[in-house]
Amino acid sequence: MKPLFEFQCWMKRLYRQGPHFQKHLKLLERSQNYPIDAIRFYQNEQLRKMIRHCHQNIPYYRDLFTELQLQPEDIQTVEDLRKLPLMDKKTVRANFDKLIDKKRKNLLCKVGMTSGTTGSPARFLRDYNSINFEHAAAWRQWHNAGDTGKKRVSMRGGIIVPVAQQEPPFWRYNPANQELQMSSFHLSPANSRAYIDEILAFAPEVLYCLPSNGELLAKFFRHHGIRYQFKVVFTSSESLEPHVRDYIEEVFQTQVYDWYGQAERVAAIGQCRQNQYHIEEDYSIVELVPSERDESYELVGTHLHNYVMPLLRYRTYDHVFMTDAPCDCGSSFRRVDRILGRNGDFLITPEGCRISITAHIPCGVENLIETQFCQEKPGEVTLKVLTNGQFTDKDKEQLIKNTLTYTSPRMKVVVKEVTSIPRGPNGKFLSVINTIGMEN
Repeated sequence: MKPLFEFQCWMKRLYRQGPHFQKHLKLLERSQNYPIDAIRFYQNEQLRKMIRHCHQNIPYYRDLFTELQLQPEDIQTVEDLRKLPLMDKKTVRANFDKLIDKKRKNLLCKVGMTSGTTGSPARFLRDYNSINFEHAAAWRQWHNAGDTGKKRVSMRGGIIVPVAQQEPPFWRYNPANQELQMSSFHLSPANSRAYIDEILAFAPEVLYCLPSNGELLAKFFRHHGIRYQFKVVFTSSESLEPHVRDYIEEVFQTQVYDWYGQAERVAAIGQCRQNQYHIEEDYSIVELVPSERDESYELVGTHLHNYVMPLLRYRTYDHVFMTDAPCDCGSSFRRVDRILGRNGDFLITPEGCRISITAHIPCGVENLIETQFCQEKPGEVTLKVLTNGQFTDKDKEQLIKNTLTYTSPRMKVVVKEVTSIPRGPNGKFLSVINTIGMEN
């Protein structure tokens, strides 16, 4: 099993750092210093290429342009994008096949799914070039923070070992990236010392984690009275609250760099050395649509690099507060004051483990529209499910089985059919409602 895992690690690295990777990385390390006029020139140039491609090769957009009586020449600049309607996950679900360039679809393309938002996650297709570009964008932030290939620990919510496993090791070593991949599912008070001892023996310089996992790991180090310093910590996939950042930085005597993105890869926001958020303007085109509720803006993104399934004016339903204040880092990228997207709630198992990623639980269960996980007591969870009216006992049994598999065999699970699931702030669907609190 170990040789196979190591082979898969090397192949994954080779895939992500393919022939386009270095080209993208060199461009991104230059373009991050572009003045705003150069950024806009770059965006408009890439947009015109993408619009021509969509009109010629994507059936959905060809039909849309005909319906709107538009020609590719009618969209020359970022401002011209307003001539097109907004799209969202419903659009993608209803037109999945028509949104794909069949000539570019091949074995190197990768299917992604939205995480933690609905019982039927939307699918998206990414081509090899855009995957290399995505990885280069991540590397740019890592390089800027001083990580040029240092030993690292990652706790990103993935299933590293079987959830039902009771004894360590709860981790695997990835030799391709000098990375110790540790299970988030088994990070609990009972296992905390095993995690700490393994980290001390491995002696990593970098930590990659979900904010909730980073905070919990820091609490365990402090509880056991053990001091450890990471040179840098990278967080993503959940909202990073200020008190969580402060706690991680204090315990691990380091600086945290946060990253915002989505499975659709239509917008990215990263933190600079000054701890300020910036829209990654050379990553995609990001429109800011004013909210009707407050002074925030919804992020609407347009692909510039994914030609197999390009998304134009795609609604993320994530909101941000902006600021015009300049940043001492000198970047011309627009500055974000606060990100309101990304629900960071989690489930607590009977063993005390925190489960942050729940998107895979409803996968494969028929007749689901939306699923929301509600928890008031550790070890107990109620699944509110919105169905299509054909939800069977077999479907219910499969959903319960999936929940026990990906949380704990001892979890008490109740499935409750509902007629609607209310939205949270800014109309965002909340996949997990946890009223227990962070201190449990």
